[in-house]
Amino acid sequence: ITRFAPSPTGEIHLGHAYSALTAYFESQGKTGRFLVRIEDIDPPREIPGAADQILATLEAFDLEWDRTVHYQSRRLAGYAAVAQSLLEGGQAFHCSCTRSELRKANEAGELGAWYPGLCRARPTHDRATAIRLRVDQCEVKFLDGLQGTQSQNLSTLTGDYVIMRKNDLPAYHLATVLDDVEFGITHVVRGIDLLLATALHIHLQRVLGAPSPEYLHLPILVNRAGQKLSKQTGAAAVDDGAAPSIAVTLLAYLGVRTPRELVGARPRELWSWAVEAWDPASLAGRTRLSEDQFMN
Repeated sequence: ITRFAPSPTGEIHLGHAYSALTAYFESQGKTGRFLVRIEDIDPPREIPGAADQILATLEAFDLEWDRTVHYQSRRLAGYAAVAQSLLEGGQAFHCSCTRSELRKANEAGELGAWYPGLCRARPTHDRATAIRLRVDQCEVKFLDGLQGTQSQNLSTLTGDYVIMRKNDLPAYHLATVLDDVEFGITHVVRGIDLLLATALHIHLQRVLGAPSPEYLHLPILVNRAGQKLSKQTGAAAVDDGAAPSIAVTLLAYLGVRTPRELVGARPRELWSWAVEAWDPASLAGRTRLSEDQFMN
């Protein structure tokens, strides 16, 4: 069971389509299920109508999902209840630190500022608080399906991390882990830029006594300047009306040559053929893919 989990902050660009397709292929290749969830828990960044447009694009590309679409905004009470339980069990604590305080206290780490435990023993707070999960001596090791054995020491890399934000909304880590557990996700397929976050997710899964899915971190798509395709780097939305030609482009990124007789076919026909032709191992050793690297 795989999932595609976009945030409704705009339309789908090529990088999103690539992520959705690889998760879809991983499920179809194992006769599994492909789920879709909308991660709508960051209201200031969300664009009205974006969620519906995302689903329309998936339909235009024949990326058919199983079950109903899951919206994180409808599960807020559940996230908060788990965070409260962790507080009551002493595994989490309230934190009122500001970003400026953290910058002054520590050097920046790979996932942002390492947290020095300033609020662990602070009895009261006179301002809004987040909730952080305690991280004591903790080294997380896991085997990634494409990147191989990974090892991260969270006690030195991130320290205690946020699971509920100061606006009472769940942090990405908490919501993602709880949803993957709730909906039975067995395989997480996503970009290598989220590889470090996986250690946090596995740590939280262990704290909750939940199973860990298998992980497959793929190279990210980049533009000619070497920047990750994103809204911030100007990645254009895909044209739903050009789905057949864009489908060929997506397969090229994956190292799959489309047979001449299938060029121009509906995506559904291409996917039926390509799911057997695609081998994730063909992307081993790469961290990024650009249009200049097609078929190399």
